Amino acid sequence: MDPLIFVAAAPVLVSLYGVIRRQRFFFLLGYFLFALIVIPDQLTKYLADEGTTLNLSLTLIWVLQGIIAFPNRLNYDGSKVFRSFAIKTFISLALINVFAVILTQTDSSIDESTRAAAGLFHAILVLFPVIATYLMISNKIPVGTND
Repeated sequence: MDPLIFVAAAPVLVSLYGVIRRQRFFFLLGYFLFALIVIPDQLTKYLADEGTTLNLSLTLIWVLQGIIAFPNRLNYDGSKVFRSFAIKTFISLALINVFAVILTQTDSSIDESTRAAAGLFHAILVLFPVIATYLMISNKIPVGTND
């Protein structure tokens, strides 16, 4: 099993903490940290002699996830604009990780135990934004101020 899998568990747990505590900062921080793990790994593989365009594509997709999930300390202020933006962000993060679930399950270059762990982590990272979108749509995320 790839030892990077154990490192990848930390950002998943950070996002889980954000979901449980309903703190957007930690939720997004987990996704951002996950992107920081994938980007150098895939970029290194691409720059190596055996690198493929798949590795470059994965690097670019997780650069997008890092940009989308870059955490900030803004609080949910209840406005329609913020709500719409948050829902689009959550859906984007879910779609990126749906792609990752499919990819990890179809990539024959990944060993079986790493494939299972990576697929599970990405499936969890699909579930979290779905939960956050539900909470946002149902107004169950507390409104805060940006003081």
